[in-house]
Amino acid sequence: MRVRVAALIIAILTTLSVAVAAPARADTGSLGAGSADLFSPSSIFLWQSPPTRYIVVLGAKMGTFGQTPAILAQRMNVAANLALSHPFNRMIVSGGNTWWLPVSEAQFMNVGLLRRGVPVWQMINEAASTSTVANATNTVAMLKHMGATGALIVTNGFHMGRALNDFRTAARKQHARLEFRPAYA
Repeated sequence: MRVRVAALIIAILTTLSVAVAAPARADTGSLGAGSADLFSPSSIFLWQSPPTRYIVVLGAKMGTFGQTPAILAQRMNVAANLALSHPFNRMIVSGGNTWWLPVSEAQFMNVGLLRRGVPVWQMINEAASTSTVANATNTVAMLKHMGATGALIVTNGFHMGRALNDFRTAARKQHARLEFRPAYA
């Protein structure tokens, strides 16, 4: 219990110092309902147990030449704000095959998140999935293996209901006790 309280205090102080000292970033976009505000439901969920609560960012089909679609940029904006506000929570970027390109969606998202200020050590790749069901199945297996208790799912509003359903179904099938919450992009 003392470790969790200490981790919460450190997270709050780090967030406050980053918010005060960090220059404004024009490329991070609107926080929307995936808000990383100090007392938002998403922040409180992550602060409850930083080592066991994750941020999961779902990929989207890249353009033919590796262009980032607008929906993926929105997801990365929300994810970056959450990651920067919660430096003790790890992030899983999930997405596999990008057609003929030799780079996975997860690797493209790594670059986009690095550009938004997220440190590489905070990101974990799930680069094998090619659908939302596969995202959920593979990510739940990773979360279970890492001893997670829950995750925020970062995706767009039109995709959130299906994504949460797929993640909860995958957790039931794998007998993983995980709580999933939405972080809308």
